[in-house]
Amino acid sequence: SLMGLFEKRRFRKFLVFVANFDENDPKTMEGVDPKKTTMRDVYKKFDLGQDVIDFTGHALALYRTDDYLDQPCIETINRIKLYSESLARYGKSPYLYPLYGLGELPQGFARLSAIYGG
Repeated sequence: SLMGLFEKRRFRKFLVFVANFDENDPKTMEGVDPKKTTMRDVYKKFDLGQDVIDFTGHALALYRTDDYLDQPCIETINRIKLYSESLARYGKSPYLYPLYGLGELPQGFARLSAIYGG
C-alpha cells in the first residue's frame, strides 16, 4: 500500500492544513511563510514520506517535475486546494466529462477546425 496507518494520519493533517490555509489569515499558516517557505520544508513539517510527496506533487498538484519542491509553497498549496475543491464539486472526479462520453471532445475540435479552416 502507498501509506501505512501513521502516514495516513500525517497526510490527513497535511490536507487539513492545505484546506484551511488562507494567505490573508496568519492563524491558518501554522508558522509557514507562503512566500519564503519551500514546499520541501512544508513536507518536512508534516513528516511525509517520499511516496506521499511524489503522489501529492504529481497527482494532486499536477506538476510534471520535482522543481516545485524548492519554490515557495503558495503555488503548490493553491493547486492542491483547487484540485480538492474540484473533486468535491461535481461528484467523485475533479474532471468534467461530456454528457455523451469523451468522443464529443474530438468531434468538437473537428467541427471548430472545419469552421475556421484549420
